[in-house]
Amino acid sequence: MSRDILFLLAPDHIQSEGKFRYCPDCALVAGYLSFYPAVANAIDVRRVAPPRPRPEIVALLGEANQGAPVLVLAASSPTLPGIAIKEAQGKRFIDVPGDILAYLGQRYPGGLPL
Repeated sequence: MSRDILFLLAPDHIQSEGKFRYCPDCALVAGYLSFYPAVANAIDVRRVAPPRPRPEIVALLGEANQGAPVLVLAASSPTLPGIAIKEAQGKRFIDVPGDILAYLGQRYPGGLPL
């Protein structure tokens, strides 16, 4: 794995009572990527269907860590101070939306929160 992989839930797959639904945390991260397209281009962004199991995430992090959003770090990606990085199946990942945004802002040509 040569690039960081960001998994987001695809918003057009969730429907309830005739209305589309979205994951607020995924929408937050997707909004950040729309502000900073250079960041979106620097990483591998994958949208997955919401129903579990989510095979693409499970293959990398195991069944217990298939939540989204989740940023799976490339082996060469640095550890940055103040960001909670977890590990599963030999892969490092970030699954807290605020930490995902902080990591992206520090590592790539994006912004940091005020």
